[in-house]
Amino acid sequence: MPIVPSVGVVIANFNSAPYVAAAIESAASQTIRDICVVVVDDASTDGSDEIIRNVLSRLNDPRFHYVRLGSNVGQAGAIRRGLAELKTPFVCFLDSDDYWYPEFVAQHLTAHLNADFPVALSFCDSHIVDVNGRMLAATAWWFDFNDGKPGNRLIDPAMIPDIRSATGEVTYSGKRPMILRTEWTPDSATNTTASMMLRRNFVDLVLVPPDRLLTLYVDYYLSTFAALLTGVVAIHDSLYAYRMHGANCHSNGEVLGGPYNSSTADWSAIRTRILQLIRTTLRDEAPSIRQAFGDYQYNLAERLLTDVLEPRSWPMKARDRLRRLFR
Repeated sequence: MPIVPSVGVVIANFNSAPYVAAAIESAASQTIRDICVVVVDDASTDGSDEIIRNVLSRLNDPRFHYVRLGSNVGQAGAIRRGLAELKTPFVCFLDSDDYWYPEFVAQHLTAHLNADFPVALSFCDSHIVDVNGRMLAATAWWFDFNDGKPGNRLIDPAMIPDIRSATGEVTYSGKRPMILRTEWTPDSATNTTASMMLRRNFVDLVLVPPDRLLTLYVDYYLSTFAALLTGVVAIHDSLYAYRMHGANCHSNGEVLGGPYNSSTADWSAIRTRILQLIRTTLRDEAPSIRQAFGDYQYNLAERLLTDVLEPRSWPMKARDRLRRLFR
């Protein structure tokens, strides 16, 4: 029988000195041992370098490698520098202020190795925690955004935690489903960078814009490209903790309950800019993308993006319109 593939991990850090050690340790604690981890410090100025060196020295784990950049290049640049050290067929990007649970890599591999349909990206749900790792919410609001759940429903017992009174530990029993999503819409949503596993060759194909254009929002860029070209698998288990610590680059809002917006930034403007960048990349890399995915999927992706960026008042839904155009 075949065995699981190796997985590469890039932990890109910029001024996350209070949290980066926990991120590194969570990667070291994965139940899947065949991983290679590159920690990239993006020219931090807060003492992160010393903390990273100390934790790596303490772990003394040959699977871990360290790269310190002399100048700040942003999220995409730091990830690319880490990828240059990796030769694995699957890759994950752990934000240095978040941390994974031990089954993160294993569960993502089960998603990618499903016998239904291969995809470029899998993503999972998350717990939202505070600066000290205390839970604020047991799910990310955007995770089930498109599921159309009824407004009045029973709560599945698997979603209700057990709380160990002696330790305060919160645990959930029962596995939640995985969902294959093969169609992209403007409302499609995944989780953050730390929630994802991707096929390395897919990342190499599409993560080509200059560093200055993707200093943030690599998660939205890659997940949208994957949804447009291959589909994605959503894992409904929360396999990591997303930390709301008050100095997040994007999520500077608060958890108030309900479908909250984690950021006070104008998401519509951010989304438009990233979608424009995706369309530019799609056109600039047209020969290689067409060769990889075929004319139909390429044309479908470009038309779906154009429908959002240049909306028209046509009566038919975009998907139906596209099927007529490109069949």
